[in-house]
Amino acid sequence: MRYKAVVSYDGTRYHGFQSQKNALGIQQVIEKSFRLMTQTEIKIHSAGRTDKGVHAIAQVFHFDSDLNIDTDSWLRINDRLPLDIRVKSVVKVNEDFHARHSSVSKKYKYIIAKEPSSVFDANYEVYIRNLDIEPIKKAIPYFLGTHDYRGFCQLVKGKPTVKTIYSIDLKETKKHYIFTFHGNSFLKYMVRSMMGTLIQIGLHRKKPEIIKEILETKDRHLAGKTAESRGLYLLKIYYK
Repeated sequence: MRYKAVVSYDGTRYHGFQSQKNALGIQQVIEKSFRLMTQTEIKIHSAGRTDKGVHAIAQVFHFDSDLNIDTDSWLRINDRLPLDIRVKSVVKVNEDFHARHSSVSKKYKYIIAKEPSSVFDANYEVYIRNLDIEPIKKAIPYFLGTHDYRGFCQLVKGKPTVKTIYSIDLKETKKHYIFTFHGNSFLKYMVRSMMGTLIQIGLHRKKPEIIKEILETKDRHLAGKTAESRGLYLLKIYYK
């Protein structure tokens, strides 16, 4: 039987979602907890990797198991997981469901604080001194639509770099600027590279039109420094 699970996590102390040999990944923590719970080996397959320090509100993974366990019983894995990883739901799905290949779009959000962060908030937002939001608002529309994002990513061999961004919503609250990116899929470091360039524009170190130039030239050197991971959250993954 195949199961689909939704998990949220605080990525602060992990080196990303994927299992790694010399560092702690969230995947290996979940697989170990399944092993302790079921006394069987369960391999999980995520909808996508998140980088070191990136958080998730609703990451998705699938797994196969011969155990016919109801949802409430599967959620007992939370008794064995650390408090910064919580499995929110587990449901049976068709055998052809794949957490990554079946997804049709994803949403990420990035949080910038208006004031210096406290020790309790510092791992979940990024404070940028003297940030001007107005030129950022002018730059955002350049990203919308279908473009080659080679200039806004770390290239991975074999990965197509043409992606579609459906929307970028900017919400301003008393304490934060919250950017929400919705696209069909995202490349490695893509959202952080886009945010890093927007931050440079907000600091008046680059013009809003630089976005258009980078998309046209695909020149990674024109983009801003990749934004810090601690402000980034995988928000939601959509399926047909």
